Amino acid sequence: MPPRTGNHNKIRLLACALTCLLCGTSIAQTAPDQPVTPADLVLHYLQQDMFLRPGSGFQRVHIGQTFNQAAQAWGNPKKATRQRVRATKKWVYEAADGTVLILNGNQTIKSITVAGASSSLYQSVQGARFGMTPAEVARLYPGAAPRGKVKQLAYPRLGISFRFANGTLAAMQVFPPGSR
Repeated sequence: MPPRTGNHNKIRLLACALTCLLCGTSIAQTAPDQPVTPADLVLHYLQQDMFLRPGSGFQRVHIGQTFNQAAQAWGNPKKATRQRVRATKKWVYEAADGTVLILNGNQTIKSITVAGASSSLYQSVQGARFGMTPAEVARLYPGAAPRGKVKQLAYPRLGISFRFANGTLAAMQVFPPGSR
């Protein structure tokens, strides 16, 4: 599949926004008696918390927050486990498109992992999307181009790593910069 262009991303954004409109998704910024504008749809899309920031996480749920704060933002997880020896919590959320979001930490969130297929709308703020090759992801981040069969790309100074399966991006993880 050829790499996606900037125009393709704009079309994808508009398609998502139109889907929200056609499916009757409400737009919080629009009063009931006002027409929904394309700007409202884009704002709604951007507020969906689908853009992963290196070293931080999402806008509403991010590293350093308590798990209670995450529950206030996203609701209760589909699955929650706690490891007794290290007192580590793991909360698992599932998005409608089959994407899985995993929060790990003790009292606060220490890392966020997002795993998905090429149909997932989740991506990094730099544009790394599920289904991309290691070379495509590496072009978005500083450093040498990967050689050979790559299973992982890590950028510890930025606080992000990427795992690949079958030659395409399968998972992204963010953590505090310099912690690994």
